[in-house]
This record gives sequence, C-alpha cells and structure tokens, in this order.
Amino acid sequence: MKIAVIICRVLLGAGFIVFGLNILHPFLPMPPLPENSRPAQFGALMGPTHWMALVGVFQLLGGLLVIIGRTAPMGLVLLAPVLVNVLAFHVFLQDGSGIAPGLVFSAFEIFLIYAYRKYFLPIFTVNARVD
Repeated sequence: MKIAVIICRVLLGAGFIVFGLNILHPFLPMPPLPENSRPAQFGALMGPTHWMALVGVFQLLGGLLVIIGRTAPMGLVLLAPVLVNVLAFHVFLQDGSGIAPGLVFSAFEIFLIYAYRKYFLPIFTVNARVD
C-alpha cells in the first residue's frame, strides 16, 4: 500500500505541477479550439480575466504539496475542486471528449484521500463546536 501511495502521489503531483506551470507559462502545444465552440467561448472568458492563472497557481501549489508527502492532505484538498472542474469541463463543454486524463487523476485523488482518510475524518462530524 505504501508504494502505491508514493506512486500515486508522484504521478498526481507531477501531473499537476506540469499542467499548472503550463497554464502560468505555456510550453506544451495546444490544438486550436474550433471557433465559436463552447470550449472556445469558455477560454475567451477565462483567459482575459486571469482566472486560469489562479487555477494554475492552485494546480502548482497542490501538486507540490502532494509530492512533498507530509503535506499531501492539504494538497489533496486544493486539487479536489480543480479535478471537479476538469471533469465538468470535459463532460459539459466537450461532451466527454478528452476526459481520460481527468478520470485517471481523479482515481489517484480518490485513492490518496482513502489512504490519508484519518486526516479527513474529523471534517465529517455532526458535533462541531467552537472552542
């Protein structure tokens, strides 16, 4: 189990570091989006507002925290909403096309959340009190 956790941490963390850096400073080629398509309209909205730069920062930071190991639970918390948005983008804007990497990263995320479950269990309480 420990080796599987390390492998998943490295793959998930490295993937988000690379893709986060690519958002902040593009170095991977991206195919052009069809004009007036839903993904192109989404990109036209997100690009000029610098929203994607914020997403890139969270991807980079979350990936680094996951790779470090001791901070993996915090990294998983930062990456979970990013993964939800990745899956939503592919499902709702691309009709499921290109969803495979998002599903693989989501599987890594879910496995790691399970592996670090003792750090997440206190969140699911019905007796929360302010001290």
